[in-house]
Amino acid sequence: MSVLVSDRKESKFEAITYSIELHDMLIDFMQRNFGVKDLDHFVRVRYAYGDDETENFAKYRYLMTNFKNRIDLLASQLTNNIRAANSTYPTSMLEYEQRRSYQNNAIVNCEQIIKELQRIVEIFNVDVNTYGRYVKAIDREIGLIKKWRQRDNRIKSYLQGNI
Repeated sequence: MSVLVSDRKESKFEAITYSIELHDMLIDFMQRNFGVKDLDHFVRVRYAYGDDETENFAKYRYLMTNFKNRIDLLASQLTNNIRAANSTYPTSMLEYEQRRSYQNNAIVNCEQIIKELQRIVEIFNVDVNTYGRYVKAIDREIGLIKKWRQRDNRIKSYLQGNI
């Protein structure tokens, strides 16, 4: 018997699989230059309106490349932290705290990605509404990790009872 998609429960591994989906979403967004349609046009407009003293194309190309590299690195670290947390099954309080640390680092990576996206909006004057989808996806990942941490509290109470 099959279960309707709407009636399915979230998998315990949803945080892992969703982090990979999130990374793929961000890669796709980076390939589209974070919603900046024409970087050269953007630089010319900034110069024309007096926001910049010169048409510094290299500066904005560097910033765009730098943001892409940082977001890709943070998304990779997010996935790595989640996988590291999943690979550790705590049998002692030390292992529990290590797993919790990986989970916390994954949440920090999510917040860092959001901060980078905010900086892109500020620097390149792009429409904030195009970023809503990605921020919601990151918030969902944070929620999945927090649910996972709550489930791990049962392991913590079990470990504390055995010590």
